[in-house]
Amino acid sequence: MTQAARYVKLATLTGRVDTLDSSYHAAFYLLSYDPEVCDIAARHITHDGINFPGLKRAARGFDERTRQVIDVAHNLFSWTSRCSVTPFDISRLGYPYMELVYNACHIAVGEVQVVIQKGRDGQETMVLDDAAYQQAKGIYMDMEQFQDSMISEMEHDEADELEP
Repeated sequence: MTQAARYVKLATLTGRVDTLDSSYHAAFYLLSYDPEVCDIAARHITHDGINFPGLKRAARGFDERTRQVIDVAHNLFSWTSRCSVTPFDISRLGYPYMELVYNACHIAVGEVQVVIQKGRDGQETMVLDDAAYQQAKGIYMDMEQFQDSMISEMEHDEADELEP
Protein backbone atom coordinates (compact mmCIF):
# COMPACT_ATOMS: atom_id res chain seq x y z
CA MET A 1 0.00 0.00 0.00
CA THR A 2 1.38 3.43 -0.95
CA GLN A 3 1.56 6.46 1.31
CA ALA A 4 -1.28 7.95 -0.75
CA ALA A 5 -3.50 4.93 -0.08
CA ARG A 6 -2.64 5.02 3.62
CA TYR A 7 -3.38 8.76 3.72
CA VAL A 8 -6.81 8.20 2.14
CA LYS A 9 -7.46 5.35 4.58
CA LEU A 10 -6.78 7.62 7.58
CA ALA A 11 -8.83 10.51 6.19
CA THR A 12 -11.74 8.17 5.41
CA LEU A 13 -11.87 6.98 9.03
CA THR A 14 -13.09 10.45 10.05
CA GLY A 15 -16.20 10.05 7.93
CA ARG A 16 -15.84 13.61 6.68
CA VAL A 17 -13.05 13.62 4.12
CA ASP A 18 -14.33 16.69 2.26
CA THR A 19 -14.48 18.92 5.34
CA LEU A 20 -11.14 18.23 7.00
CA ASP A 21 -9.01 21.26 7.77
CA SER A 22 -5.30 21.63 7.13
CA SER A 23 -4.45 20.36 10.63
CA TYR A 24 -5.90 16.96 9.77
CA HIS A 25 -4.11 16.90 6.43
CA ALA A 26 -0.75 17.67 8.06
CA ALA A 27 -1.24 14.97 10.68
CA PHE A 28 -2.40 12.37 8.16
CA TYR A 29 0.53 13.23 5.90
CA LEU A 30 2.95 12.43 8.72
CA LEU A 31 1.05 9.43 10.07
CA SER A 32 0.68 7.80 6.65
CA TYR A 33 4.37 7.70 5.78
CA ASP A 34 5.21 4.55 7.75
CA PRO A 35 2.90 1.51 7.30
CA GLU A 36 3.24 0.45 10.95
CA VAL A 37 2.52 3.94 12.27
CA CYS A 38 -0.46 4.15 9.94
CA ASP A 39 -1.87 0.86 11.24
CA ILE A 40 -1.60 2.04 14.84
CA ALA A 41 -2.94 5.51 13.99
CA ALA A 42 -5.96 3.98 12.27
CA ARG A 43 -7.01 2.50 15.61
CA HIS A 44 -7.04 5.99 17.15
CA ILE A 45 -8.99 7.95 14.52
CA THR A 46 -12.73 8.53 14.80
CA HIS A 47 -15.29 11.01 13.59
CA ASP A 48 -14.37 13.13 16.62
CA GLY A 49 -10.67 13.40 15.76
CA ILE A 50 -7.37 11.71 16.50
CA ASN A 51 -6.69 10.28 19.94
CA PHE A 52 -3.02 11.24 20.11
CA PRO A 53 -2.49 10.25 23.77
CA GLY A 54 -3.59 6.70 22.89
CA LEU A 55 -1.54 6.71 19.70
CA LYS A 56 1.57 7.85 21.59
CA ARG A 57 1.10 5.10 24.19
CA ALA A 58 0.76 2.53 21.40
CA ALA A 59 3.93 3.85 19.72
CA ARG A 60 6.18 3.56 22.78
CA GLY A 61 8.08 0.67 21.20
CA PHE A 62 8.97 2.64 18.08
CA ASP A 63 12.33 4.31 17.52
CA GLU A 64 12.93 7.86 18.77
CA ARG A 65 12.65 9.51 15.34
CA THR A 66 9.27 7.95 14.67
CA ARG A 67 7.98 9.02 18.08
CA GLN A 68 9.23 12.55 17.40
CA VAL A 69 7.38 12.66 14.08
CA ILE A 70 4.21 11.52 15.86
CA ASP A 71 4.75 14.27 18.45
CA VAL A 72 5.07 16.86 15.67
CA ALA A 73 1.90 15.48 14.02
CA HIS A 74 0.10 15.93 17.35
CA ASN A 75 1.28 19.52 17.69
CA LEU A 76 0.33 20.42 14.11
CA PHE A 77 -3.08 18.81 14.67
CA SER A 78 -3.74 20.35 18.08
CA TRP A 79 -1.79 23.60 18.31
CA THR A 80 -1.96 23.71 22.10
CA SER A 81 -0.45 20.27 22.65
CA ARG A 82 2.97 20.20 24.26
CA CYS A 83 5.63 19.22 21.78
CA SER A 84 8.94 17.99 23.13
CA VAL A 85 10.54 18.10 19.69
CA THR A 86 12.79 21.12 19.36
CA PRO A 87 14.16 22.72 16.18
CA PHE A 88 17.47 21.06 17.07
CA ASP A 89 15.71 17.67 17.20
CA ILE A 90 14.12 18.33 13.82
CA SER A 91 17.51 19.19 12.35
CA ARG A 92 18.75 15.76 13.46
CA LEU A 93 15.85 13.75 12.06
CA GLY A 94 17.62 13.31 8.74
CA TYR A 95 16.06 12.15 5.52
CA PRO A 96 13.16 11.49 5.04
CA TYR A 97 11.76 12.57 8.39
CA MET A 98 13.05 16.15 8.35
CA GLU A 99 11.55 16.67 4.89
CA LEU A 100 8.25 15.13 6.01
CA VAL A 101 8.07 17.51 8.99
CA TYR A 102 8.98 20.47 6.77
CA ASN A 103 6.24 19.57 4.28
CA ALA A 104 3.73 18.97 7.08
CA CYS A 105 4.37 22.47 8.44
CA HIS A 106 3.50 23.93 5.05
CA ILE A 107 0.41 21.70 4.84
CA ALA A 108 -0.74 22.76 8.33
CA VAL A 109 -0.60 26.46 7.46
CA GLY A 110 -2.42 25.89 4.16
CA GLU A 111 0.46 26.79 1.86
CA VAL A 112 0.66 23.27 0.44
CA GLN A 113 -2.21 20.96 -0.45
CA VAL A 114 -2.08 17.18 -0.50
CA VAL A 115 -3.49 15.97 -3.81
CA ILE A 116 -4.28 12.29 -4.36
CA GLN A 117 -4.23 11.18 -7.99
CA LYS A 118 -4.53 7.91 -9.84
CA GLY A 119 -1.26 6.83 -11.39
CA ARG A 120 -0.91 5.14 -14.77
CA ASP A 121 -1.02 1.79 -13.03
CA GLY A 122 -4.28 2.74 -11.27
CA GLN A 123 -2.61 3.11 -7.88
CA GLU A 124 -3.16 6.25 -5.87
CA THR A 125 -0.23 8.65 -5.80
CA MET A 126 0.38 11.66 -3.61
CA VAL A 127 1.40 15.04 -4.99
CA LEU A 128 2.07 18.13 -2.92
CA ASP A 129 0.61 21.20 -4.63
CA ASP A 130 2.59 24.24 -3.52
CA ALA A 131 0.79 26.80 -5.71
CA ALA A 132 -0.37 28.83 -2.69
CA TYR A 133 3.17 28.84 -1.28
CA GLN A 134 4.65 29.92 -4.62
CA GLN A 135 2.06 32.70 -4.91
CA ALA A 136 2.85 33.99 -1.40
CA LYS A 137 6.56 33.78 -2.16
CA GLY A 138 6.07 35.73 -5.40
CA ILE A 139 4.11 38.46 -3.63
CA TYR A 140 6.80 38.74 -0.96
CA MET A 141 9.55 38.94 -3.57
CA ASP A 142 7.62 41.61 -5.51
CA MET A 143 7.18 43.64 -2.32
CA GLU A 144 10.86 43.28 -1.51
CA GLN A 145 11.82 44.52 -4.99
CA PHE A 146 9.39 47.42 -4.66
CA GLN A 147 10.87 48.34 -1.27
CA ASP A 148 14.42 48.15 -2.66
CA SER A 149 13.49 50.40 -5.58
CA MET A 150 11.84 52.91 -3.22
CA ILE A 151 14.94 53.00 -1.02
CA SER A 152 17.16 53.43 -4.05
CA GLU A 153 14.97 56.26 -5.33
CA MET A 154 15.03 57.97 -1.92
CA GLU A 155 18.81 57.69 -1.74
CA HIS A 156 19.08 59.13 -5.25
CA ASP A 157 16.79 62.05 -4.33
CA GLU A 158 18.82 62.74 -1.17
CA ALA A 159 22.04 62.75 -3.17
CA ASP A 160 20.51 65.24 -5.63
CA GLU A 161 19.54 67.55 -2.76
CA LEU A 162 23.09 67.52 -1.37
CA GLU A 163 24.75 68.60 -4.62
CA PRO A 164 25.46 72.39 -4.94
